[in-house]
Amino acid sequence: MARRVRLACRAPTASDPLLAVIMDTGGSSPGIHIRLEAVIGVGRCQVRWSFSILRVGASLLALCSMPSMAGAVAPEAETETGRVAGATQNGIDRFLGIPYAGDTGGANRWRPPQPVAAWSGVRDATQFSADCQQDPPYTPPGGSPWSAEYFPTRPMSEDCLSVNVWRPSGASGAGHSVMVWIHGGGFAGGSGSVPLYDGEKLAARGIIVVTINYRVGIYGFLAHPALTAEAGSSGNYGLMDQVAALRWVQKNIANFGGDPKRVTIAGQSAGAASVHALLSSPKADGLFIRAIAQSGSGMGIPSLPLSDAEARGQKVMNAAGVTGIAALRALSPEQLAKAAKDPSVGPPGLRFFPITEPTVLPDPERQRQDIPVLTGLTTDESSNGHDWHLTTSVKLNDLIDRRFGTQAPSFRPFYQGSDGKAAGEAARALLREQATASMLIWAQTRQPGAAPVYAYLFQHPQPGSDPARFGTFHSAELPYVFATLDKSTRPFIKADHDIAATLGQYWANFVKSGNPNGAGLPEWPALANGRVMGLGDRTGVIEPLSPAKRQVYSAFVANGGKLGLF
Repeated sequence: MARRVRLACRAPTASDPLLAVIMDTGGSSPGIHIRLEAVIGVGRCQVRWSFSILRVGASLLALCSMPSMAGAVAPEAETETGRVAGATQNGIDRFLGIPYAGDTGGANRWRPPQPVAAWSGVRDATQFSADCQQDPPYTPPGGSPWSAEYFPTRPMSEDCLSVNVWRPSGASGAGHSVMVWIHGGGFAGGSGSVPLYDGEKLAARGIIVVTINYRVGIYGFLAHPALTAEAGSSGNYGLMDQVAALRWVQKNIANFGGDPKRVTIAGQSAGAASVHALLSSPKADGLFIRAIAQSGSGMGIPSLPLSDAEARGQKVMNAAGVTGIAALRALSPEQLAKAAKDPSVGPPGLRFFPITEPTVLPDPERQRQDIPVLTGLTTDESSNGHDWHLTTSVKLNDLIDRRFGTQAPSFRPFYQGSDGKAAGEAARALLREQATASMLIWAQTRQPGAAPVYAYLFQHPQPGSDPARFGTFHSAELPYVFATLDKSTRPFIKADHDIAATLGQYWANFVKSGNPNGAGLPEWPALANGRVMGLGDRTGVIEPLSPAKRQVYSAFVANGGKLGLF
């Protein structure tokens, strides 16, 4: 009697086929006759099939377990709340959307991250979780150097606190160094699933890469007197999430082949500001041993006094037309977004960000001195939003006055321009150099004998953006660090891929040892005497600020002046 059996194994992504094997046994000729069908599907088993007509007895073998039939089995790992199954691609295992904390919606809105409920069986970890709720999803404005790969549109939810893990295939138990990536986005948006942060290429350099989601905007940084009364403080829920993710790494990463004693935190922009906040937070002590801060200065951690943040929270409640935290927690995301954007809450821009409060961030100026730091900037951090050719000498002098106040006369000799072109170049140099000075002066504040700082200046305009206007814009280094040039439609060439190879190896070396140097790379000395590593078009040591400029900027800070990136 003929028998017909159908076996199926699912591939790792929604765009890959579900492979179905149809086997007929018996019939007019002995043996098993096999053909493949392809059906779109998702799931947790990745199989590469090789086959021929098999001449076997009547008993059937389970094809998914046959070495000749299954080229790869979904990688699995154990976490403290249950087992997960990921997928393998190009020799790298990836586990996506693993929850490290519970749903932050409903009664958990504006509470510390809650524990995850354990699950039975094996949880599918082949898809990213939803991004954390943010409004509106950011899209690049006209005239921006950013392209769509920086701001993908994905589903959003308050049930979003997850980690994504990339590891060399078969790394279980190998004790690899770990890099935990904290995304940017102005504390208002972003996620760990942005394609530019895909960890595959970095993991191929022998490290484990973890990206995280954390609460942003009003969900991550709202303070209110009633919330403070509940918990002794309020705000900084986004930073609490980051700490919870680092604790998840400590408890679970060994099961993925990572060493919890060799964790590096890393981030860019708001992610870099988060790195500096974690360097300052007593809650994060012992959770990492190295830090990477890209486009973020320790002198410029954005933080708001708790009393001011609470007053802003009350304005949100007034704008929403509700009374009490329970009513505010009951608002829909659309209602909450409308209240948060009300003009009474404050000027447009950065409204919700870290808060100086006694629990998580009691002293933003407190910085761990025993942590090696790799930090740096792009040459044109402030280029987005500036039309240099429209600058006049009057606008230049106004910029100097606004930036330096009563100390402006000390800076005028360095930034002069009588016509539009010269004034524009001077304004561009000022904004570039104040950011560089911020980084250099922060490094100088480290105590004698502190762990080393490796500083860089990335100097390579991305193709596809107007280099005369935008130069090497804020975040331009990201696809080079992660070697995710293929995630973009920009016309990258071999030189771009060579730069990516150099940056990726420097970063991986630092994650492994606290020192970016290694075989085949130009020597990168620790920061000293204002000299940093130039990366990009030319790799080598440079002095981005003259001694005279370093002196005037240092005097500005010593006299109470504040420097930032923009």
